[in-house]
Amino acid sequence: MLVQTFSALVLSLTLANDAEPVDASAHRSEEPTRTIEPTQSELAQFQLTAERDYLGESNSSPALRVSGVGMFAASAADLITTERGLSQGFAEGNPAASQRGLRIATHVVGPMAVYYATEKLQRAGKTKTALLLRVSLMAAYSYAAIHNARLIGASP
Repeated sequence: MLVQTFSALVLSLTLANDAEPVDASAHRSEEPTRTIEPTQSELAQFQLTAERDYLGESNSSPALRVSGVGMFAASAADLITTERGLSQGFAEGNPAASQRGLRIATHVVGPMAVYYATEKLQRAGKTKTALLLRVSLMAAYSYAAIHNARLIGASP
């Protein structure tokens, strides 16, 4: 099989070399050529698309990006210190978060919902409002985490 394939390849290359060369200029038409420059009407219609429109990214400020990460970090810190305190015998002060599954869900879904909402706000040009919401949630979770840490003795 390999010998037959190789033989066919050699035969096709040999036949290709024996063919008469084709004069490419004989097949060209004598049409006038146009330089590749836009016309005035093309220039008037041309618009640049914003980078975020086709990349799906927002041009968020560094403070907004950091506060987004901080929001999830503060939520995780609150959840960890809460779980640690509960394992040491402390009681959950928030009756809505007395069940473990619900407690974990609220620490994941809450920051996700705020992140989504603040991304929408930022795209609508309300960056300061978005930043205020993120910092507020981050401060609330941070306060809870510090409070829990002090109660369980994990903080100096």
